[in-house]
Amino acid sequence: MTRVLTLNLQHGLSRSGRPTTAEELGAAVAGLDADVVALQEVDRGQPRSGGVDQARVVADALGLEHVRFAATLAGDVRRAKVSPDRWGAHDGAGYGLALASRWPVVSWFVRPLPRLPVRYPVLREGRPALRDDERRGVLAAVLATPSGLLSVASAHLSLLAPVAAVQVRALLRSVATLSTPAVVAGDLDLDPWLLGPLARGWQLPQAPTFPAAAPRRQLDHVLVQGAPVVAVEALDLPVSDHRGLLVTLDRR
Repeated sequence: MTRVLTLNLQHGLSRSGRPTTAEELGAAVAGLDADVVALQEVDRGQPRSGGVDQARVVADALGLEHVRFAATLAGDVRRAKVSPDRWGAHDGAGYGLALASRWPVVSWFVRPLPRLPVRYPVLREGRPALRDDERRGVLAAVLATPSGLLSVASAHLSLLAPVAAVQVRALLRSVATLSTPAVVAGDLDLDPWLLGPLARGWQLPQAPTFPAAAPRRQLDHVLVQGAPVVAVEALDLPVSDHRGLLVTLDRR
């Protein structure tokens, strides 16, 4: 069996919205039985989260030796948000995606995803404002598991459903070029009824994940191709405004 967890970490905020220490973050996920973890909204070296490498904290708490962070935004996100010079390769403070694995990594892959090139109108504190479509991307790995190669990708898609639909198509095309079985995990910001037609040929395990306190929607997904899904569970954790989604694959 292979257990894959996806979690929008909300940069480690507690359920009440309070920043957590490294010790509190580790304790929030400790004891979870997962072989592979895909994280989104991850801070590294950010002053707002105490300069913690959150991907490493989560990986260490779960006993996962192999971990990588990929920045979608570089620098202090409280100030001007700039993209890395080479996407995903920024070495300093950043915010973005992570993958952690129990098994060795044969190869890593990072790539940006298309986004809306212009600002779009939103209401901010009851007043109209313009907002940038945040930079999005995918961090993927091919893992050498005891049952053979497994491709896994972590992604966080646009809040705008039409843009997220374009992104998920590009994401699935990219992962399809890797080995199978394959898993695409993350906060895809699409409900199952929207995602299903875009992901034909992929299994779509379902369980509500958002908002965490009383979930009514499923925005977090673990899409699977090439291995049967035998269990799915939405995990109520002490961190984040999303529930974690844990999916078990039978790879015998």
